[in-house]
Amino acid sequence: MLPRSLSNLYHMQYIIYHTPCFPRQYNVDDFLPSGINSLSNLRYVKLPEDCSTSICGIGKLKSLQELNMFDLKDASGYRIGELKNMNYLYKLGINCLENVNDVEEACSAKLCAKRRLTDLTLCWSNTYSRNIDLDENVLDNLQPPKCLRILSIKRYMGARSAIWMHNVNPIFNLERIELWHCLEWETLPPFGQLPFLKSLEIRNMPKVKWLESKFNGNDKYHPFPSLEVLNIERLEALEDLFEAGVAAEDGCFFPCLIKLYLWSCPKLKELPSLPPKLKILSINTIGWTTLNLCSNSNPIPLESLEVFYCPNITSLPLADEIARLTALRNLSIRNCPNLISLGRYREVETTNYCHLMLYQLTVSDPLVLLMEPLRSIASLKSLDFLHNEELVSFPNEAEQWFLKVRSSLSELYFTCFSSLESLPSYLESLSSLQHLTIIDVPMLRELPNLPPSLECLAIIGECHPELKERYREDGGSDRHNIAHIPRIDIRE
Repeated sequence: MLPRSLSNLYHMQYIIYHTPCFPRQYNVDDFLPSGINSLSNLRYVKLPEDCSTSICGIGKLKSLQELNMFDLKDASGYRIGELKNMNYLYKLGINCLENVNDVEEACSAKLCAKRRLTDLTLCWSNTYSRNIDLDENVLDNLQPPKCLRILSIKRYMGARSAIWMHNVNPIFNLERIELWHCLEWETLPPFGQLPFLKSLEIRNMPKVKWLESKFNGNDKYHPFPSLEVLNIERLEALEDLFEAGVAAEDGCFFPCLIKLYLWSCPKLKELPSLPPKLKILSINTIGWTTLNLCSNSNPIPLESLEVFYCPNITSLPLADEIARLTALRNLSIRNCPNLISLGRYREVETTNYCHLMLYQLTVSDPLVLLMEPLRSIASLKSLDFLHNEELVSFPNEAEQWFLKVRSSLSELYFTCFSSLESLPSYLESLSSLQHLTIIDVPMLRELPNLPPSLECLAIIGECHPELKERYREDGGSDRHNIAHIPRIDIRE
């Protein structure tokens, strides 16, 4: 607990408390002196993350500029009206909004009057069944000022958007939006009209069908003109990014999009084409049978492609676009059990320019390595075999593939292979291999001969007792086989 005398330092402007190990039993009421709210000049309070930020009578701290999270209670000194005169705030988080009893109480916060506020988080503490009408009315009356740049809304249980979101003008300057765990929300506001919006993250909103709904008839416009990051996760009802009838003026959606994450959206239709500036694409648990890599850009700027847990996918047409995928450096294909093709590889494309030159490759099935264009890969720095419960041993056909990358491959990982009993014998031929990491491979009993270039060997997590015994530092029977490796780490 901080000293009580702290409350007498009336000119204090900053309280910053750092500790690497803060006792979880403390909350702010125990930790700060009771008269802390008398420090009217206080601008900034930084407490450990585990410390609750619920100062009784916080409204007296009128000079405060940042309040990361104010936990509301249905008790005097903890209600939302405490925020009424805190007009110097530029960052504000409000939690436990279910403790706001009516519209009048919501209005008492006077958020719209806070002309310096640029970052606002509005949270309900849970998603339990509540009065949906009250949630909607409360949000309607928490309209932020037009200067707001960042807006987060979490665990709101209303079925509609706030009234102030229907018109773009009140949220015109938003640059970043986060919507999390709003389980009843059905139709999103016209975020595509926001001219400065750079980041949009929507998670666990199972009733949303479209990212952008039709409005203003069939008028064409430039949707999401500045958006750079789009993260969509667990939108089980999402059918398309745009409702039928939404049209871009020049046919180009997301003209500035750089990062796109589409996770757990089983009903989502395939993308008609890649956004022209897209560099990172990650899809997970999507119902597609193929991935459209068509793009108006030449070359295609895509640098990282991740496809995992997509059981319906049978084809990833990498080979079809190989000549234009010159920027691709990171590729991950995991747990796609029905994948049979990476496209049609044209024999005419035989120059190195048309071969993949990856930095990092992640696969769960080693047979993917034998599909073109991976079969003819020109260069690879890091290879990660990740999460395969069925593989017992590596196919002999993979040996020629490993020989092609032996002069460039420096990092190799085997992670979460519950049935794997042996590593490839041809690892010894990997003349540039420096790091070998084995994580949770419980059936592996011994290691093959390893290359002299190896600098680090790590065996971590669940492993076979016999493997531990063979290579233990104090007298393992096969310890001499890895003695040339400078750094060895064997641990659970």
